[in-house]
Amino acid sequence: MSAPDFYFAVNEIFRHIHDQYGMEALIDYWHKLGSEHYRQRNQRWRAGGAGVIAQDWREYFSHEPGAEVSVIEQDGEVALDIRICPAIHHLRTHQREIVDYFCEHCDHVCGAQADAAGFAFQREGGMGSCRQRFVPLSVAGVA
Repeated sequence: MSAPDFYFAVNEIFRHIHDQYGMEALIDYWHKLGSEHYRQRNQRWRAGGAGVIAQDWREYFSHEPGAEVSVIEQDGEVALDIRICPAIHHLRTHQREIVDYFCEHCDHVCGAQADAAGFAFQREGGMGSCRQRFVPLSVAGVA
């Protein structure tokens, strides 16, 4: 079950941590979310590889109202083509002021998850649409 109004809280949590403690603390929060909160998911990703990563994202976005996302698994990599980000869409629809750094949470949360699973994370674009990639570390040149 999706609860899109949660994006209101997420946006404000990001703003609060940033304004009270600074960007470094916010990045630390995001990294811990990706590495600690999602620990079990990360372990599944490591064990199952790209197929499990792709299936997790398909399942996730299938519950997100307004999302238009294609999940492509090819050659051991996973790409998310996010044409309409459900979070940004919901915040804009309800005329919320979106923090400028909102999309950076994907870099750090997904980056920590990818790293724990033996993948590198890459994002191009943002603030409504982007392309995200999960690339095996050996392919990304980090092995």
